[in-house]
Amino acid sequence: MQTLRHIPVWVFFLLLGLIALGLQQSRTRHIPLQRLLGINIALTVFTLVGVVQQWWPTPWLALGLFSWAASCALVGWALGQGPAPTGASYNADTRRYTVPGSWLPLALFMAIFACKFVVGMLTATAPEQINNLASAIGISAVYGLFSGLLNARAWRLLKLRKIT
Repeated sequence: MQTLRHIPVWVFFLLLGLIALGLQQSRTRHIPLQRLLGINIALTVFTLVGVVQQWWPTPWLALGLFSWAASCALVGWALGQGPAPTGASYNADTRRYTVPGSWLPLALFMAIFACKFVVGMLTATAPEQINNLASAIGISAVYGLFSGLLNARAWRLLKLRKIT
């Protein structure tokens, strides 16, 4: 309970915002390109900033960035090759994408939050367990995995525009 008192209030607001955003994703939506990409860009930057903040004061920043980028690119490319989700479409007249509802984004948002929360807690309470080369590679790769998953879904949706 003592640990909870030291968590900044903004963390709880961030959690509520991610839950609200994830719940919106559970319904079918008709969204413009900017909105489709906005969430992905924001959360990709969020994970990248996590890598930089975590490893900035250590000798592992460059390796962490490489691990994040490699994981993000590999996962994004591999999963981006598949078809768009069933029920997804692009309307050239309205210039909007129809994105079917899914609970996967909420699960992914919660996984990103949980991972960053645990890393933050470990950094504060047991830095000797987390400040090492293996953690820099592993944690950065997990953050890259999250970004790659988000970007792969967007990539599959963006391909609809070229089909029509």
